[in-house]
Amino acid sequence: MLPQTNKLQVLLLSSALLTTLVPITPANSQVPRVQQLQINSTQSQKMSAGNLLAENTKSSVVRVVIGCKAKVYLPKNGKIYDLDKMLGHGSGFFVNSNGYIVTNAHVTNITTEQCKQYLATELGVKLEGDGEDLDAVEQQLKWIEAKPTYLVNLPNGESLPFQILKSGATFDEGKDVSIIKVNVRNAPVLKLADSSKVQLLDKVTAVGYPGLVETSTAFDEKSLLEATFTSGEVSAIKTLKDNVPVIQITAPAAPGNSGGPVLNEQGEVIGIVTFGFSNNHVFLFTSNTVQEFLTSLGITNEEGLIDQKYREGLQLYNQGKYTQALRVFQLVKRLFPYHSEVDKFIQQSEQVIAANYR
Repeated sequence: MLPQTNKLQVLLLSSALLTTLVPITPANSQVPRVQQLQINSTQSQKMSAGNLLAENTKSSVVRVVIGCKAKVYLPKNGKIYDLDKMLGHGSGFFVNSNGYIVTNAHVTNITTEQCKQYLATELGVKLEGDGEDLDAVEQQLKWIEAKPTYLVNLPNGESLPFQILKSGATFDEGKDVSIIKVNVRNAPVLKLADSSKVQLLDKVTAVGYPGLVETSTAFDEKSLLEATFTSGEVSAIKTLKDNVPVIQITAPAAPGNSGGPVLNEQGEVIGIVTFGFSNNHVFLFTSNTVQEFLTSLGITNEEGLIDQKYREGLQLYNQGKYTQALRVFQLVKRLFPYHSEVDKFIQQSEQVIAANYR
């Protein structure tokens, strides 16, 4: 979610309801067919630096979904009404391989009373079906249970519940950062940059899940889990009234992008999308502010074995060394079965290898 500054009361609902070297072969020796293929196919398969950055990033960026559920009892007719509604989503990314995720506080913060308000329409429809009017029976209603629901959608389609470990406040009231956790291991991690070193006109890339895809019927369900990458530059470095630094960028972002990472040219996170005056005037809470939250929880921002191996696999694949790349990708798959991109590279590597053993 990317709130407009004049719509703070609907921050949540503003959403559309993240080298191995081989020996040099002497010229007069016989080159095995597979190895020869690897050399000849390098040019056609080669990915650019931007492609590699995207492939290294995609599996780390997640969709953070907030909803509400409740049971409401109406003594007048003796019925219990089950309510369940998805309210909106933001973006986030793995900051530690043990399932720790960074997003915005305004993405995750919701109270029980807010849940009741958001569920009122659904309740009204159900009551009307029983011949009752919500306004007429409102005082009689017994809310047996009303609570937020929290889910993280991984890019491979898996949905996992999360818990909030530490959350700040909306940007006009505090530090708009939230640290949440899902139960996984070996998750692919994005490294935090030192945001104090960010300079004007640095090239940046924003990654996240803009809600406009959800509101259109033109896209299939898989597209909801495809992160969007937009590019731009650092246009300003400013400070909020409470002396909290923010970074302004020109990379477009939309409702649903909130909490998503913004990367420098090295693929490190300089900040998270938080608010904006328009989709093209976007402000970030800095990576150093995020680091404050992590430090207070004793969470380290370190890459794991899967990050090293996946990067190694991409390098081998990009060099046309498909047999070696396949072994590395298979290891990545074993380490983190939820990885959204590795199956693609396993399949493509196997196809190239098989085609040259016929």
